[in-house]
Amino acid sequence: MKAEKVTVSLPADTLAALGRVQRRLGKTRSALVSEALTEWLRGQDVPDADRRYVEAYLRQPDRATEGDATAAGAVAEWDRWE
Repeated sequence: MKAEKVTVSLPADTLAALGRVQRRLGKTRSALVSEALTEWLRGQDVPDADRRYVEAYLRQPDRATEGDATAAGAVAEWDRWE
């Protein structure tokens, strides 16, 4: 794939962290930024149904007691260890 050049401004601490990772992995700055942006964009491509589920859960998460009841019901079906 043909690459295009862009200019991006980064906070100094982000650039310093990028430099540390660059030295550790032995990759170019361009390669690291490209990989990171590609992964971020991939994460943005979430199906609408999944996105709506997560947004609804964040607005109204399950109460702890609901999760406890579900876990207790699942564990109740397990065979005892002896």
